[in-house]
Amino acid sequence: MSILLVDSYDSFTYNLRHLVENATGAHVLTIHNDSYDLSREKESLDKLVGSVDAIVIGPGPGNPESARDVGIIPYLFESFPKTPILGICLGFQCLCLVHGCTLGYLKHPVHGQVSKITPVDKHSLFNGFDSAFDSVRYHSIYISKVTDDIIPLAYSEDQCLMAARHAQNPHFGVQYHPESVCSEMGGKIVSNFWALVEKRETVPIKDSHLLQTEPLIKHFKATSEYDYKYEKLPKVDILSACEQFSDLLLLNSAVSPGEWSIIGLPEPGKSLVVGNSREAGLSVGTWKGETKAHSDSMWSYICNHMSQRYYEPTIDDPELAKCPFVGGFIGFLSYEESVPLTVNKITVGPTPSTRLCFVDRFIVSNDMHTFVVSIRPGDHDWIQQAKDRLQSYQEISFLFSLKAKVEKPDKKSYEKSFNDCQKYLHTGDSYELCLTRQTKIHVAKSIAPWEIYKCMVKNNPSPYSCYLDFGDARLLSTSPERFLSWDNVLSQMRPIKGTVKKDSEMTYARACELLKIPKEIGENLMIVDLIRHDLYQMLQTVEVTKLMSVEEYHTVYQLVSVIEGQLQNSNYSGIDLLRHSLPPGSMTGAPKKRSVEILCDLEDRIPRGLYSGVCGYWSVNNHADWSVVIRSLFNYEDDLCSTETTRCFRCGAGGAITVLSTCEGEWDELNLKLDSVLKIFN
Repeated sequence: MSILLVDSYDSFTYNLRHLVENATGAHVLTIHNDSYDLSREKESLDKLVGSVDAIVIGPGPGNPESARDVGIIPYLFESFPKTPILGICLGFQCLCLVHGCTLGYLKHPVHGQVSKITPVDKHSLFNGFDSAFDSVRYHSIYISKVTDDIIPLAYSEDQCLMAARHAQNPHFGVQYHPESVCSEMGGKIVSNFWALVEKRETVPIKDSHLLQTEPLIKHFKATSEYDYKYEKLPKVDILSACEQFSDLLLLNSAVSPGEWSIIGLPEPGKSLVVGNSREAGLSVGTWKGETKAHSDSMWSYICNHMSQRYYEPTIDDPELAKCPFVGGFIGFLSYEESVPLTVNKITVGPTPSTRLCFVDRFIVSNDMHTFVVSIRPGDHDWIQQAKDRLQSYQEISFLFSLKAKVEKPDKKSYEKSFNDCQKYLHTGDSYELCLTRQTKIHVAKSIAPWEIYKCMVKNNPSPYSCYLDFGDARLLSTSPERFLSWDNVLSQMRPIKGTVKKDSEMTYARACELLKIPKEIGENLMIVDLIRHDLYQMLQTVEVTKLMSVEEYHTVYQLVSVIEGQLQNSNYSGIDLLRHSLPPGSMTGAPKKRSVEILCDLEDRIPRGLYSGVCGYWSVNNHADWSVVIRSLFNYEDDLCSTETTRCFRCGAGGAITVLSTCEGEWDELNLKLDSVLKIFN
């Protein structure tokens, strides 16, 4: 038994696939709605449809009247009247449109909001439904008038048509999203549809159009080239420890929920550095040494490197044994690394999009102790030297004044982009757009980036801060947001959506009142559903373990959710999740693909660069932790806006725009986030 799922480049498709698989037990084949060119490949598509028992047409951005947005969907309804079809959202609208119904635009679009759905026909799809139920809606287009061919099955509380069937054909549809984490009875709807399908013995066919995700690593090969040795010390201040070394990469867990801070200690001329840029491709070299162009892809290279070097040491100190990092890659991946965008040039040469350094010497520190570690065989002398340095450290000092020229975003330009966002949201091209703006900070080159970072982390300690200086690109971050962590058993993502300023009058209870409103809940829910989709693309078990919880940080309260996926016994590993989840959904909106394309235009094709990307580590024991690059400064050594005497740092800030947003409120939120970084400058 098999079902064909048609994806319209939505960010909830794989949630729907999981729902369908669980409710039916059938094998689900997935294609894009533009996978087939009907002028040349109609016979191939017909053959595929003839091999399945039913079709599910998923949601997607755009308008059902636009051929670009719907692709083959109308053809399926028109050419296969006897094949059972279930349309969701866009699929439902196409069903109605094919049979002459009239479309309209909601005066107030409903995106990420829960509605009460009331069946008016308790047969077919709603067989066994005793009463109304809650489900999530994501739509701005609705069916304003039906023809005799379409039989209404359910309405929302605002009398919007929520479900229908064809009068003769086994074609059904629902306007709402049964696959959302906050939707009730989703499995029941699908199983009722499946009960109406006449199953037959079908033989799955091979078709190059089917969407498949190949794992980056087939298996990890254990290595014997490493030897884990360490020395234990009383806790050393992490910033003081850094100042004992001239070459370092810092991942600084300054506050909870961060536990371990990591100082990678690369060796000039020896430690491997992997770089990538959209213009020049992959480069491989050493720390402060020579680099050479490489023909491989960045993902292929780092996965091949790590798959041959799996190492899980036996650590006799029970405290240190809890540290997930035992050596490996430390670095960043930019926003543009994973999306094929045409953006303006902001550097003289190729713009670095990825920088990763493989470290086998490092320092890790928690609230109780600091450990000097090396996995190089026979490295006892270096461990002792590093220990001696840490024991002779001096008290940390901070610059009293940081002078800078700051170019903040233009409000009128932002207002225009905000209004354009609203147009896209009202026409159904997106449900949520994370609109951002970039600030330039011009700092004298006499002020070391390290001194700037120290002031940043002093003023805004965060669980995922970092100082990563690769020479040609440097990142100074005080991010509060984990993007993705994983080990061999479990992955976790912690999206943040919803922010209020923390001050003497803002209590936790008041913050909860301000954040638990439809606008903020809708923002967060859309990203939770998007992340579930990203994980379900590869994993069978995904669970939302925390939904929209208010968390307290140094300068703000924020609305946080936690989504976990099971990696144990999976064909995929965490690096697959990283590759296919970038850029972070909390920084794009949903659906991701269309939203990223829209935002590129609304942000004047200025590259976001390191902002909205990720930074962190991937350890040789296949543990990893990556954070979203926000509340951060970044600089390219050859930035076009730098001068002989000044260095141009860039700081991105923004927020999720929904139909419930106000321009003034979003502008204030942008400046709140921006000021958490800029307040260190005079």
